[in-house]
Amino acid sequence: MAKETMKEMLAMIDAKIEHIEDITADNRAIIVKLVKQNNQIVQFLKSLELEIDQDEKILLSDSDSKLNKLMELVEQFKEDNEEFKKFVEEMEENQDKLTPGQFGES
Repeated sequence: MAKETMKEMLAMIDAKIEHIEDITADNRAIIVKLVKQNNQIVQFLKSLELEIDQDEKILLSDSDSKLNKLMELVEQFKEDNEEFKKFVEEMEENQDKLTPGQFGES
């Protein structure tokens, strides 16, 4: 093989190795982020500390108010999301009646 061809092949191999190293570094960064998120989830779940009573009823510890607030936020999100879906449907139905940039009654 000619020296130029060998140099080109080595340069191409070197570029591929650098690309693989970059991908590996990106993967490591993603793994670190995922581990941090996982740890946060575990800490949150530990804070709930659910206990099961003999009658199989769930008793909540000190985080009862936190859980109630969270449930309220979830319900509010569901309601807002349903209202938004209705709004989008109404907009699609009346799209031919709308004029972009026009406000108020005409």
